[in-house]
Amino acid sequence: MKIHPDQLEGVRPDSASQTNRVKPPSTAFGDLLNQEVTKSGTETTKTSAPLPPPGGLGTLSALMGVGTVEAVAPAANAEKAIMDKVENLLDKWDQYAQNLQGGSGAVNLKEAYGVLQDIDGTVQQIKGENPNLAQQSPALQGVVSELEVMAVTERIKFNRGDYLS
Repeated sequence: MKIHPDQLEGVRPDSASQTNRVKPPSTAFGDLLNQEVTKSGTETTKTSAPLPPPGGLGTLSALMGVGTVEAVAPAANAEKAIMDKVENLLDKWDQYAQNLQGGSGAVNLKEAYGVLQDIDGTVQQIKGENPNLAQQSPALQGVVSELEVMAVTERIKFNRGDYLS
């Protein structure tokens, strides 16, 4: 559904208050971009992450910049193993969603709940095996935390009976 500006005019209480709500930023985007470019130029040169393949987002490893060609340190190997587990978890989330959409039968719900328990167990395993993940890779820790929150939320919804018809 597209929202057109002429449709919004009837909903707005006052056009004068609308102009007061929007404050122009103090610096332009170009200025911020130049600041970031000069910051990265003064630091040591870093290898850039490869671009994801065209037509899609690519794998999680391409987004995180781990799949580079240079020699991989042991810490990077551990990070790659975690990322492989995260990719596996994302596949399980797809399977969970398909089980929920497959029908309202008790068999599909049992399968979905089993997949959800597997997801939760894998997240707990990742967190248990890597207690200092936040220091090693904050971005990867954020992804694992989001997956944990999603699993807890889905378990609450499941136990509450949201998926029963």
